[in-house]
Amino acid sequence: MYAHVTHILKIGRNNFKPPPQVDSSVVRLVPKVPRPGIGFEEWDSMLRVCFGRKHRTLRAGWLGSRKTLEWVEGCWRSTCAMNGVPIDEDGAGAEEDMDVEQMDGGREAVLATGQEEEEWDGIMDVDDTPEKEDDHDELPDFFKQQTHNSTNGATASKRKKKGKVAELVREKVRKVLEDDTGFADRRAVTLDQNDFLRLLLAFNKEGIHFN
Repeated sequence: MYAHVTHILKIGRNNFKPPPQVDSSVVRLVPKVPRPGIGFEEWDSMLRVCFGRKHRTLRAGWLGSRKTLEWVEGCWRSTCAMNGVPIDEDGAGAEEDMDVEQMDGGREAVLATGQEEEEWDGIMDVDDTPEKEDDHDELPDFFKQQTHNSTNGATASKRKKKGKVAELVREKVRKVLEDDTGFADRRAVTLDQNDFLRLLLAFNKEGIHFN
């Protein structure tokens, strides 16, 4: 991101003793002037999600992981807090619209919208790897029932409290991937640097800044 990279030549593995398992290359790095006004931490955080499983589509990587969506929600909440914008937990949105502000070296970002969220009804591809089974079947029936009741109660309470905001954040992510960039069905390995810059800008316009 901060330099132009040029491939100079390839060096075969047999030129080293002992020879490694892969070939090597010599590259030239020329720093970009002026340096792009993008925070490295934010850039790095977004790419870690995109390349977490580089052969999965971005839709599966972002919308198919509960932990990822919870992290994105936390980032959005932090942005709202830093800009003094209260979140309406019942209405699933900011109580008032944010203005476009200058952030990270002059980069403009629309921090949030006042639009009402809509329920996402798209198709999400999920990881084909089967989940690892736990030892639940080996528990006595009494403990199975206790665990079932406890889990259901905690899940229902959590969904009731955080469901509205979580749905809003999910819709923001879906909008970025499908409507704003069209990258939902693309894989990270097929995107270039300009594509990722476009993706980051789209997230910023939805009020999502990664930390």
